[in-house]
Amino acid sequence: MAALSAPARAQTDDTKPFYAGVTLGASRVSNVYRQSSATNDDTVVTGGLVAGTDQRLGRQRLTLDGSLQDNRYSSNKDLNNRAYNVRGALNWQTVGNLSGVLSAKSSRSLADFNIGNGIDPIFKKNIERNDEYQAIARLGVLTRYTLEGGWTHKRRNFSAEEYARFIYNQDTGSLGIYATPGASLRLGVVGRQTKGKNPRYPVGLAIDPGTLKPVVVSAPNDYDRRDIDLTARWATGGSSTLNTRISRSRSENSLDGLRDFSGTTGSVGWDWQPTGKVQFNLQYSRDTGQESVVQAADLDRVYTSWQLGGSYALTSKVNISAKTSSRVGRRTSSSGATVADAMDDTKLYNIGLRWTVSRGLSVVCQYDRASRDSSIALYAYSANSYGCTGQAIFD
Repeated sequence: MAALSAPARAQTDDTKPFYAGVTLGASRVSNVYRQSSATNDDTVVTGGLVAGTDQRLGRQRLTLDGSLQDNRYSSNKDLNNRAYNVRGALNWQTVGNLSGVLSAKSSRSLADFNIGNGIDPIFKKNIERNDEYQAIARLGVLTRYTLEGGWTHKRRNFSAEEYARFIYNQDTGSLGIYATPGASLRLGVVGRQTKGKNPRYPVGLAIDPGTLKPVVVSAPNDYDRRDIDLTARWATGGSSTLNTRISRSRSENSLDGLRDFSGTTGSVGWDWQPTGKVQFNLQYSRDTGQESVVQAADLDRVYTSWQLGGSYALTSKVNISAKTSSRVGRRTSSSGATVADAMDDTKLYNIGLRWTVSRGLSVVCQYDRASRDSSIALYAYSANSYGCTGQAIFD
């Protein structure tokens, strides 16, 4: 659904630094609420606006782009929503070897109805919002050694009270040194510290004296994570690049019901372009929910995930792509949840076709399948979706 409603980023050249356009698409979804037994089919029509700019300001470079979508459901009209995605970055450089990036991004979308992790599936509109701000400064970009410091702020919110445990905000500071012993190899040692808070993490149930109904009792959880990263970027050939990270990680939580984590985490990414028409990419990671690509802010669950994707240019105007991924999560304990140890395995498949009709007009059609196997029967599901989106760009 998210992939179908999000328009492809417009392609502009250096002589046209600004673009704006419209999108229109329709998709068919087989299991809207991601239910384990009964399914709920629906057709979704999406209209949107896109705009962006890429400007040189002396030694600096400013990039902005955003999209706004209006999603309309044929049957489940209470799920109608407006989504957006905005991001911007300022690449700055001073005289000498000092440079950096200031960036921000924000998104609003319909959240997953069956997120698992001790939460029963919900059947109402739940809006998810994510914001991220980042500042990076580098000293010695074109030298053998580079010193880099950074700060990142993230926050996430949900409109549904049932998802209160996944609301969080956190700040991460990092300082690292990178060495380039050869033209094709870059090594780094980075220290990171993350401090964050879950403002309303559930810790139990109580009886409301006014209504005599059970209510969830919440308490704030402060968490602290420290990482030492060893990184490497190796251009193995003119068409292949390997990125790796191995970290010693430790996280602590203020709530006694949540287990602390101490162990080895890391990731591997490989990009390969054997010809001008063919591209492949492979990613693997093992990390907690606070830092992994899952972005679920789970405090006591370790995720192992991999993703394999590729694309092929059938002609100068037609491109076909495919992607598959698997994400395995294990929970060792969960404060306030009705389940103990648990495991789930989510698999995603996607195949898409993009036709560039003209410089400013394109059409994307794709098919998606998502499924989850879980030790908790309520969290298991399978769903399919297919549809097409057209985009017209004016610059």
